[in-house]
Amino acid sequence: MKNIIKLLVVIIFLTGCEDFLEENPRAFRTPPGFFQNESEIDQGLAAVYNVNRSLYNGEGKLQLRFGESRSDNTNIELANNGALAAKELNEFTMFSTNPNISSYWNTHYSGITRINFVLASIDEASFNDPETKDARKGEALFLRTLFYFNLVRVFGDVPYVTRPGETPDQILSEEFLERDPVDEIYTGSLQDAQQAIDLLPITTDDPGRATKGAALMLKAKIHMARQQYAEARSLLEEITTLGYSLLSNYEDVFFTRNHSEGIFEIQYSTSLNQGANFFSTFVPSVSGQDILGQGANPSADGNQFQPTQELIDLYDNNDTRKNHNISTYVDEDTGIEYQWASKFAFPFVGDGLNQQNINWQMYRYADALLMLAECYEQAGGGDPVAIIEQIRTRAELPDPTLSAAELADLEQTIANERRRELAFEGHRYFDLLRTGKLVEVMTAHGAQQVADGLTITAGAYQDIRSLIGIPDAEVVEFGLEQTPGWE
Repeated sequence: MKNIIKLLVVIIFLTGCEDFLEENPRAFRTPPGFFQNESEIDQGLAAVYNVNRSLYNGEGKLQLRFGESRSDNTNIELANNGALAAKELNEFTMFSTNPNISSYWNTHYSGITRINFVLASIDEASFNDPETKDARKGEALFLRTLFYFNLVRVFGDVPYVTRPGETPDQILSEEFLERDPVDEIYTGSLQDAQQAIDLLPITTDDPGRATKGAALMLKAKIHMARQQYAEARSLLEEITTLGYSLLSNYEDVFFTRNHSEGIFEIQYSTSLNQGANFFSTFVPSVSGQDILGQGANPSADGNQFQPTQELIDLYDNNDTRKNHNISTYVDEDTGIEYQWASKFAFPFVGDGLNQQNINWQMYRYADALLMLAECYEQAGGGDPVAIIEQIRTRAELPDPTLSAAELADLEQTIANERRRELAFEGHRYFDLLRTGKLVEVMTAHGAQQVADGLTITAGAYQDIRSLIGIPDAEVVEFGLEQTPGWE
């Protein structure tokens, strides 16, 4: 029975691939014999890019749910008692049966399975241009590194599989069903990331594909997660030589596409049947069509990423990022004010479509600069203050210079600046995790949430754990060892 289930999973993973940035399902030959030329490799990669796109735009908004709602930046609006699984995740009261956990796990392994078939075939596949083949291989290595990086940060030890399982016996072998140590996965991922750096071009005429800058950014983030600041510093300094620059207007970062600040932008386009719809989860449930427009409605379960008062108070009132990122909606019937994240409040296309033509800035230059400032503060080699003041100057603060108190605790100053700059983009939880501040910060945040009556689950914020248990189904059906404390 296990053989049948696992084989069906692989078959499902490997159907419905698309041309790059198109959603036209193709009929497939069997995967081992399919990826024979450039067109077929492109179809396989398109399916993997689509997996990454779904992490931000799919029904669960999974990368945001794991990277933002579990932080002190946001809370879930208590509009009703719906979305209980999301609220359990948000308040650290979930069990390993939580559907968000299984969705996160399965989505990533779906992408990894597809990548492994592509990488197993690409060297023998026919291409007109060897540089294009190098680029496509680099993209696949980048995406596999990204998916394993996400999995390791959330679950710790996971099965580290780098070849396709072509038979039921292989799929049910120890390689596929045993959790490998984090250090081993990081070692392999850093090698993949470096190979991607070596293979990928600096620029591309095909927006949305990974480039050298994206691979440098990913490798730097891995080193940052391991607190290897000197190693991350050299990678981030190389990014500063590749032609990226801050846009002069903060709003334009999110409302224009494929610009000089975007290091890796996830592409959304309504003309290709891939419009962005993540914004509808950011607005108050009582707003009806006032914000989203005629025919479009917010989530019935309430604003899934409501800014906390602590985040709001962190901004200076003159900070243009505050004015763009956070807005107030007033219910005309009750007079109650609702704070909501307006960062992505770009017009929708057509009545009722609930879709936007904007990209998701997964990696952008401001993030790279602030990580570089952190590396300079931790390991030396440059001036972190100048970088922070550069970011604040773009925010149009009347005086972007750091105060004496901020200079005295640069580590906290940089962390605060990352919150202001990158709010609602899915970075805050992982910043707390990698800096070892998760338990301290979220315990204090949780105590305030409970005191303010903003929680609904029993034991909210009483057990802040840095690792999430693997999905219960993986233990029951396939015998994987569960994370201690999640049995």
